[in-house]
Amino acid sequence: MSEPYELGIEQRLAQMVEELVVSRQETRVSRAETAASRAETAVSREETVLSRAETSAALVQVGNLETALKTSRVIGMAMRILMVRRNLTEAAAFEALTQASQHRNRKLRDIADEVVHTGDLEDLQRRGRRPPA
Repeated sequence: MSEPYELGIEQRLAQMVEELVVSRQETRVSRAETAASRAETAVSREETVLSRAETSAALVQVGNLETALKTSRVIGMAMRILMVRRNLTEAAAFEALTQASQHRNRKLRDIADEVVHTGDLEDLQRRGRRPPA
C-alpha cells in the first residue's frame, strides 16, 4: 500500500515542480513586460518634455513675430509721415529714421513710435540736442 501512496506523492511533487517552473516563467515574462512598460513610460515622458519645449519655443517665436509685425507697421507709418511732411522718398524717410536712431542711440522702433505720436523728427532732434555749455 505504500507504493500507490508514494506514487501519489511523486506525482504531486512533479506537478508542484512543474507549477513552480511555469510560475517562474510567468514571473520572468511579467518582469519583462514591466520593464517594457517602464521604458515606454520613460519615452512618453521624454516626448512630453520635448513637446512642451517645442510648444514653448513656438510661443516665443509667435511673440517675436507679433512684435516684428507691430514694429514694421509703426516704422512704415513713421516713414509715410516723413514722406508726406518732408516730401521724401521711401528710402530717404527710412534713412532719416535710421540716422535719428543712431544719433540718439535708441531703437529704430522707438524713434518711429515718437514720429507717429509727434508728427515729425524735428521735435525729436530739438529734444535730443544738448544745451550749449
